[in-house]
Amino acid sequence: MIEYVPIESPLFDLVGYDAKSKILEVHFVDSGYTFAYEDVPADEFDALVDAKSKEKYLQYIIESYEGYRVNTKQGR
Repeated sequence: MIEYVPIESPLFDLVGYDAKSKILEVHFVDSGYTFAYEDVPADEFDALVDAKSKEKYLQYIIESYEGYRVNTKQGR
């Protein structure tokens, strides 16, 4: 089960992580879409939540892990 954490960022407002499946989900503010990234270790999720520049760390996640959209604009 994915547990979500609110994030203060102009690009995304929620991140969630499921340790069992190693799936990180990110909800983007502008598009309203949520994207999932596979095989993300728990320490990467923790680093994203704790990052000084969450946008830069998210860019690293996007470039490093396979991602896909998991919803339409109506919600998570």
